[in-house]
Amino acid sequence: MVKKTPMARYKYVALAITEQIVRGTYPPGSRISGRSKLASLYRVSPETIRKATVLLEQQGIVEVKHGSGIHVLSADKAADYLQAHSDRRDVERIIDQVYGLMEQQQKNMEEMHGLLRELLAAFRRN
Repeated sequence: MVKKTPMARYKYVALAITEQIVRGTYPPGSRISGRSKLASLYRVSPETIRKATVLLEQQGIVEVKHGSGIHVLSADKAADYLQAHSDRRDVERIIDQVYGLMEQQQKNMEEMHGLLRELLAAFRRN
């Protein structure tokens, strides 16, 4: 199986905020709660919120205005970000399935080899 590393908390928070933007809870032009309130809401540190908003700002989804807060720029870019993330999860799931099938195939081959050895041994005894 593919070894997965857990997603960083700030990425989970970024996805959660992005989902809220896509749902219309935070429409473009609106202000999202401040870091402290978001930290309390998501039960993470303000630093985790800062990292999440930096990530969203880099994606063009929000703009962080010092002294004014976090403002939504684009619901379309938020939807694109969610879709890209969803696509990655789909690819990881398919890779996991392929590895699972390969492992099962290996077990089947080993079992068939064992049965062939038993069959050969039985023929040699007769």
